[in-house]
Amino acid sequence: MKVLKLKIFQPTAHYRIPFTFARRHTYPIPPYSTIIGLLCNFLGIENQEDEKFEQLKNGLALAIYGRYEYLNREYVWLRTLNKDSHNERFRYPENRIIDQIPEHPGGQIPTRIDVLENVYLLIYIKHENEKFLEDIEKSFKNPEGRKYPIHLGRAEDLIMFGDPSSQKKENKEEVKDFVMLEGIEIIELKEERKPIYGKLKNYNFFWLVDPERGEKYLDQSLKCENYKEFFEKTQGSYHLITSFYKIIEEIRVFEYIPVKLFEGGSFPLYFGKPFEFIFDEKENIPLFFAKMIYPEG
Repeated sequence: MKVLKLKIFQPTAHYRIPFTFARRHTYPIPPYSTIIGLLCNFLGIENQEDEKFEQLKNGLALAIYGRYEYLNREYVWLRTLNKDSHNERFRYPENRIIDQIPEHPGGQIPTRIDVLENVYLLIYIKHENEKFLEDIEKSFKNPEGRKYPIHLGRAEDLIMFGDPSSQKKENKEEVKDFVMLEGIEIIELKEERKPIYGKLKNYNFFWLVDPERGEKYLDQSLKCENYKEFFEKTQGSYHLITSFYKIIEEIRVFEYIPVKLFEGGSFPLYFGKPFEFIFDEKENIPLFFAKMIYPEG
């Protein structure tokens, strides 16, 4: 079984929780839809009628892990182009001048935004079509067909591949010989399953699919036999996470995956049959894939 593994570093990142406004909260790791958007960008997919999108949506599965070093709260002004907001600020529609200085039209809204700093992500991409998986790898290593600047989260949240923390020198000098493509590789997974225990050393967060409400999103070839018990015993907060969306009457209608967000700590102890999963041996990480399903209707 082959999967594409991406190691990503971001100086800053914001993966917005969609129902937060006055203060915009962020997930600690990106939802599945954010990674799908990254894939579409690298593959040069402009719309859902694209042939590559048809290939992408059939047989895609994702596993996402991450950590960050700091959480910063920024106080910013967001602009609204609502007509009433403009008139409230400029008094009448034709005016653009305040204190003898021309400004952009519209009103302003003060907003607090939670921003993650020094973010380290580990993303696994699995696809039923291994030839297409190789095409995805090539697009990451040579993004000549990309549609937008390479980012993950907001437009200003740029990414680089690899893990700079693993390449720091002993005297803590700035890393000048960072190799980008070391963070992009196809690996082959062993079918042997290993018992899970202890903690993840390098990554605190990951998504875990609910086996009851989200059974259709589980990758049956990878889950352990007693996965339901494992899910119930694992501590974490419950979320509905976006994946693919379908445009219906010019509105994005998302497919939501019920998941638990693992937020660090130890895996549950077992008494009897152990919880066994397929691992990435190099990272010593159990793999929890979720199948991406395109919305019906």
